Amino acid sequence: MKKATALLLSFLIIINYLNCGPQKVTEEIREKCIPALIQVDVNDGSMTVIFKENCNSLKSGYNIYISESSLSGNTSDTIKPNNHPVFPGDTNPEDGIEYYEAKGLENGIVYYVSIRTVFSDQTMSRLSEEFKVVCGPRGEFDLSVRYKSEKDGFSFAKNDHVRADDIYNDLYLFTKDSMDFLASPNRLDGFLRTSKFRLLSTNNTIEEAIKKSISTNNPYDETINISKGSLVQVLTADGHTALLQVVGMSGEGESRLVKLKYAFTIRTSVPFF
Repeated sequence: MKKATALLLSFLIIINYLNCGPQKVTEEIREKCIPALIQVDVNDGSMTVIFKENCNSLKSGYNIYISESSLSGNTSDTIKPNNHPVFPGDTNPEDGIEYYEAKGLENGIVYYVSIRTVFSDQTMSRLSEEFKVVCGPRGEFDLSVRYKSEKDGFSFAKNDHVRADDIYNDLYLFTKDSMDFLASPNRLDGFLRTSKFRLLSTNNTIEEAIKKSISTNNPYDETINISKGSLVQVLTADGHTALLQVVGMSGEGESRLVKLKYAFTIRTSVPFF
């Protein structure tokens, strides 16, 4: 009797394993499980990869590829994922959106970014759409009128405020006849850095300028008149490029303050953000 019971129990275990064990991943599932709606937000030496989780199959997680070489058409295994081990997803799986942060990257380098879903049997989906991105500082800063506060200059290379007459400064603010101007530091002292400015638009954002490659034939100048909404391209003394968007203005006279949103790249041949 005990032997028969043991045999029955073994049989049930085998049946349960066959029914509940790892299932074969079909080609249809593989196609549905390719990550989509990918967005890459870059910053100083880092990026956040954001994508839509749309796979109902059993999976281990995702492989996120951030490489100086394109994976498109590459059949070798020499390009390894940025994550190790497999990225299981972020801490809020209920919203269906995944966030993966990569640090320790190099500014100015073109990175190819793509994603694969990793299934429970360790096979993977096809590559997602591939993106080319470049890391570089981005953010916002306030700029006061020259010599009126410790925030009267900004260095894009240092990604921080400096004084208007600092050797690393890239721009300063002055007002004249109720108008606001950005100007090159060398206008304060011929030994300081020379920056050049030109107006790209008055109704576009930095994000739109990057995506649409907004350009202009406007000439560069060492001073530029700005107003709220102005989108300005800056060429620094090192040949690097910054995009500035005037997002706000406050105060009058010596208390004037301008809020600027910026993106910066150290690529010199072709500005690429």
